[in-house]
Amino acid sequence: MAEVGQNNINSGTVNSNDHQEKINVKFSLREFFQYFGPGLLVAIAYIDPGNLAGDMDAGLNGKYHLLWVLFLSTLLGFFFQNRAMMIGLVTGKDMAKLCRYYYPKKMSILLWIMAEIAIIGSDIQEVLGSAIALQILFGLKLWIGVILTISSTILILLIKYVGMRFLELIFGILIGTMAICFFIDLGYIAPNFGELMEGMFVPYIPSSALTSMVGLIGAVLMPHNLYLHSSLVYEKKISRNDRPLLHKSIFYFKIETGISLLISFFINMAVIGTFANWYNSGTDIDLSSAATVLEENFGAAAKYIWGIGLLAAGQSSTLTGTLAGQFVMSGFVKMRVSKFKRAFITRAIAIVPAIVIAFIADDEDFNNYLNILQAIQLPFAVIPLLKLSMDRELMGEFTIGKVQLTLLSVLSAAIVGVNYYASVPDEVNWSEAWIYIILVVMVLYFIFLGIVLFTKIKDTKDVKQSMLSNHKQSLIQDDEQYHVKQ
Repeated sequence: MAEVGQNNINSGTVNSNDHQEKINVKFSLREFFQYFGPGLLVAIAYIDPGNLAGDMDAGLNGKYHLLWVLFLSTLLGFFFQNRAMMIGLVTGKDMAKLCRYYYPKKMSILLWIMAEIAIIGSDIQEVLGSAIALQILFGLKLWIGVILTISSTILILLIKYVGMRFLELIFGILIGTMAICFFIDLGYIAPNFGELMEGMFVPYIPSSALTSMVGLIGAVLMPHNLYLHSSLVYEKKISRNDRPLLHKSIFYFKIETGISLLISFFINMAVIGTFANWYNSGTDIDLSSAATVLEENFGAAAKYIWGIGLLAAGQSSTLTGTLAGQFVMSGFVKMRVSKFKRAFITRAIAIVPAIVIAFIADDEDFNNYLNILQAIQLPFAVIPLLKLSMDRELMGEFTIGKVQLTLLSVLSAAIVGVNYYASVPDEVNWSEAWIYIILVVMVLYFIFLGIVLFTKIKDTKDVKQSMLSNHKQSLIQDDEQYHVKQ
């Protein structure tokens, strides 16, 4: 994406007397398209293979009755994404860097580890989704598809040569491909429109769909997506000192995020609607067998259309996962490494588990477990997000309001609680050792969650002073290295 407001980005500072003036932004379609881009990349995480698997499960076990859950989850994601976007724009730094600056060093490292775990879990789904698509389309072994998917990292490395605007265009094409493919498959089903609308607006959860509901919520909200969004808008280099430009940027980015997530909602809805056709049929369908089921009922075209849509979902989400991994690593860990090395490290961290799973469990469906993992990891991104949003000295007039803060906090806690409840089996055999291992992990999890929740972030004045001191020290080191080379 081209620099937004290129001619005005560094046009000066805002007079302090202007801070009390209300700024009204008039919508302009031409200006809006200048801001369009980051939301598309963020929306990819809402329609990755893990989400598609959750959609299939929701349709199979709940027919259209979980569409309202999908809509509310997407709406909740919209509020979270907006906070992440505003942090990146208002502070001029991405969320990962702010965590490194505002949290104690040990806590920052632990938050980084939790972010990496979330990225690994997401990337396993994305890479396996691409591999399954290649298997459907070309009959390749799953592990071969996983290895081929690694090559997508090359596209990330080419960003600095082709530009973010071109990359955003590619993502737009991939999202368009998904929409066309999944709506064609929905057309084969020809669902009842009235029942679809009822599922959208009438809150009801069939007893058979409780687990599916949990997986659906866990699939929509991705922790690493918050870091990604703050980084994408931060990369635009929009001046925080130009208050009118800042207000205008937030205005357009909110609309752009809303439209992008609405598109993701309709794509997810199409997948739910497609597999609702087999509601309570007893048919066991996963990402791979879906192609066979569609082919048996509607012909070979339906199979390949599903495979193309799944490949678009897997490849696009793999790329955004790599981007998120790079931003998270460069923000949390102060390492001076090239983009190639950073991409290789972040890719290796996530790819190795995916290859292992592909080898040891060719037909195993890990998506529900990985979706629950995402929801459990969510607080370790949400708590820093909300704490930074509460800092009036950092966020100024864009500080989060009490109503929104309470709402997002309560809903986040509810999501974690529901997912932990769903992960507990109905019957527990206390003679098995793994039960006690899980209990220890759960206790440690909640202890760490409590520490993150009650750890006070640093004062903004102290952070600014520390950053200034570190900047001076960095300049001295660079100067010393230059003279050594001479």
